[in-house]
Amino acid sequence: MRIQKVNESTIRIFISFTELADRDISMADLFQRSAKSEQLFWELIAQAREEVEFNLDQPFWIQATAAANDEFIITVMRQDDAIEMPTKGKEKKRGQRPRVLEWIYVFADFEDVLAAVKRFPDFPRVRSSLFIFEGEYYLAVSHLGTGKKKQYAEALMDEYGEIVDISKVFLEEHGQIIMDVRAIQTLKKTF
Repeated sequence: MRIQKVNESTIRIFISFTELADRDISMADLFQRSAKSEQLFWELIAQAREEVEFNLDQPFWIQATAAANDEFIITVMRQDDAIEMPTKGKEKKRGQRPRVLEWIYVFADFEDVLAAVKRFPDFPRVRSSLFIFEGEYYLAVSHLGTGKKKQYAEALMDEYGEIVDISKVFLEEHGQIIMDVRAIQTLKKTF
């Protein structure tokens, strides 16, 4: 089991099916919010508080998906900490940088990238780049916004790829850039 802090408001918890079985928790328990699964969730949140300083002291949402590598991924996001955007009449403080939620997904082959992208919902301000590194394809995605459409997009990406704890800067330095900007839009239009 491992915990990845995506940003100040989001964590991802990776737990293997074996670890779930060791705790006598089935997939049905997870999806039906059984007493066992709720106890596991709060144990994981306590562990996240210790390991990555993540406090769950406000409303939140959870997304649970099964990954291709016999792992279960639980994404926990605090609702009140959505992306901060400057609004009219509200000036951005000097030197303050906006928080950007960016995810990097790895895909085994180009066909998996295309399968995910073809079903990807339209987001007005989504940013995406596509890289290749050591024979695998990496898609960097940001500016998805919030809501059910975002949750659907993340579930779709988890279905065909796997989220990785790697930065876009690393891929720019060590990988090969296939599409630097608008990768999702370009692939949807071209294929």
